[in-house]
Amino acid sequence: MTSKMINEDIYQQALAESVHFSVKTINSNIEKGGIRLTKDQKLDLPYISARTLLVDDFLIPTDYQANAGKTATYFKVIKAAQLDEDLSEADDEFKRNVADIKSKLKDTFSEFYSSGLEHIDVRMRQLLIPKNDGYISISPISAAGVNHYLNIEVDTLKEQRKNEGKDSKLKNIQTAVFGIGGANPQNVGSLVRSMQRPIVLGSPTLNHQARLAFQYFYKGFDYKLSNAFINRDMYVELTIYAYQFERQSSLTHNLDLHEQGIYAPFSNLKEREKEFSTIEKVVANILAQGDEILEILKSIKDQLPSQKVLERKSFWSHPDVKILTQGLINPELQQFDDWKELFAEHLAKKITQHAYWQKEVEIQKKWAAQTDQKIDILIDKENSKGFLKRRILELLK
Repeated sequence: MTSKMINEDIYQQALAESVHFSVKTINSNIEKGGIRLTKDQKLDLPYISARTLLVDDFLIPTDYQANAGKTATYFKVIKAAQLDEDLSEADDEFKRNVADIKSKLKDTFSEFYSSGLEHIDVRMRQLLIPKNDGYISISPISAAGVNHYLNIEVDTLKEQRKNEGKDSKLKNIQTAVFGIGGANPQNVGSLVRSMQRPIVLGSPTLNHQARLAFQYFYKGFDYKLSNAFINRDMYVELTIYAYQFERQSSLTHNLDLHEQGIYAPFSNLKEREKEFSTIEKVVANILAQGDEILEILKSIKDQLPSQKVLERKSFWSHPDVKILTQGLINPELQQFDDWKELFAEHLAKKITQHAYWQKEVEIQKKWAAQTDQKIDILIDKENSKGFLKRRILELLK
């Protein structure tokens, strides 16, 4: 066998084992492996990738899987053939080898090739994508040849923008410096340096209301209790309510109606129509806060995950959001007694923990101690919470 035939075998073997996607670009310390696409794997979609470029007959350059021995030296010929490099300064033997490899490119790229993928190294980065009741493990890999073309386009646009100066309508394309391949990138691939200049993109922007809407969906909100509501009017109102409640409770007990399951009604429809008390205003205000947030969420209704994709009780809230908050946002949940109990308990506690309430209790105690007037009901913090909860529950019916 002549030296010419040996050289041809060496270059053809290097080409046959070349890949578009090398696992070494993920971690230079793992075993070699990779994938080479074929024309049949083209994908006609409006974005740039190795498969979509095949639709437009781009010859995406391949690369070696790992540098062993003289692999990098042999691949200079293959790279020159794939990228149609200027050979005016090359020697005759190099030119002959390039020409020979060019004639083999079509046949080589007509066959799918993969290597070293029987077992995925644990050092390969993986994404777990939900599917049915399990997950699919995916290890994303970039094609160095695609990066090579992108760099050419970026450099061209930057140069054009520079030449046009201030009159240029082209926006600047920002690139970063990304370390890949360790101290000697050539060990990973001849095109790996093309992967060291990634394009930096700004994060997607949302208008203020859309941002708020997603925040409410995933995190919910804490309702606000205005200090203006926590005043003497509320304390007096609750005192009157407690007095009437105790009085009617005693009435049904004295008439032995309790044993028959009959209780005196607290108020009739006519009386309720006249009521618009401080406590009612508080409840109405808090429910209105939830209504306002629901309207904001409706603005991104089509962008929220379906309940098949993300199972949850309320379409308008992530399942991690507290049930109390879900009910404030979604009126459909407010019809359930367990939610009413939860809300009434929470609001009553919040009111009685307010600094004003404790202050008012102390004032009433001092007033009672300084007068001879008998006070049937002195609402302390614990009792007031119970009466408030009852009153709130009545308002929710």
